[in-house]
Amino acid sequence: MSKVIKWQYSDFFEPRREKLVNLLLSEIIFLKSHLKKLALDDKARFIEIALDKLDYLLNILKNNDTDLSDKDFDKVVLIIYQIFKEIINKIDC
Repeated sequence: MSKVIKWQYSDFFEPRREKLVNLLLSEIIFLKSHLKKLALDDKARFIEIALDKLDYLLNILKNNDTDLSDKDFDKVVLIIYQIFKEIINKIDC
């Protein structure tokens, strides 16, 4: 029974670091797929800069074997949020 519960709630039991790595990977893939569709150089440049930031953050998380505390997890999520907020602000202008 416990295996079934763990399977149903795998997101809940997944370590924080793995959640962030999966989040970053999906966002990087999303941005790269949309980067190819952009024709404007300025907007593409902003997305490339954001991709570099997300990739750097991903490498830090991949190289760190320890699980993150709640405080560190929240900080990383806020950094990711700020990167996307910056993209939206630059592209909307």
